[in-house]
Amino acid sequence: MQNTGGEAVRRIFVKVFGFSDVERHALNTVFRLSESRPVVYAPWDADVPEKAHVALIDGDSWEASVELAKPEHDALQLVWVGDRPSSKAALVIPRPLKWGAVIEGLDRLYTPALPDAETSLDFDISAGSPLELDMGWPGDAGATTAPAPLEAPQAEPAGGRVLVIEPDQDSRLYLRAKFSAAGLAWMDEAGTGAQARELLRTNSYGLVLVDLGLGDMNGWTLIRTLQASRPAAAQLIVTGAGLTPLDAVRAWLAGARGVLAKPLHPGKLQRLLAKLQQTPS
Repeated sequence: MQNTGGEAVRRIFVKVFGFSDVERHALNTVFRLSESRPVVYAPWDADVPEKAHVALIDGDSWEASVELAKPEHDALQLVWVGDRPSSKAALVIPRPLKWGAVIEGLDRLYTPALPDAETSLDFDISAGSPLELDMGWPGDAGATTAPAPLEAPQAEPAGGRVLVIEPDQDSRLYLRAKFSAAGLAWMDEAGTGAQARELLRTNSYGLVLVDLGLGDMNGWTLIRTLQASRPAAAQLIVTGAGLTPLDAVRAWLAGARGVLAKPLHPGKLQRLLAKLQQTPS
């Protein structure tokens, strides 16, 4: 079996008991975040030809005690969410639930230490659904990364201006070139959170890229400012070094259309920008 990057993977099937429909939808989305990694997590159901490996139990659900009493589940690793965990639990995750903590906990059970390059968290949300995650890019190794001829628009595009919030000047220059090559030449830059807030007070933006490594401000604080701005930016990209699965989920919950780990992959950035331009705001 291969992941979205073409690498051999181990797939861990998770049997889920309890949880609301909203929580199950979020869980399935978070599982999708693992699809480009060496260990992939997926929900188990009766149509899956393999046996489940893990039982994920909602401790607040009546199903929990009923299911735990069945001998057929004795061989499963038990992950308990909530209070009053079973003594059989291999992992306990408290509420309020952070779905990224589920992936991080499962990683502790099933994933050996891996090089950073193998645990990339890059994802984008496709045009088909604002909640559909696509981890990695099949065929990126052969992706064309040479810039297209720059053709600055004569008028500001209908989708609005772009704001890049990035502390490193060389990175801002690189991003300006990549955005221009994608036909997004109307771009403002901010090297600090304070500069970004000033620009947001006087301008509206169709697309904002925020790096979490700002020197003067917590990146998540700035993203909350973006969410509160009126009109709010239609599309958000989050970048950063050392991103965790929890960061990726947190960005998704904040409305991000893409999360890119540093150093930025030119092909992934190019493909993400192309998809965002095809996605209705």
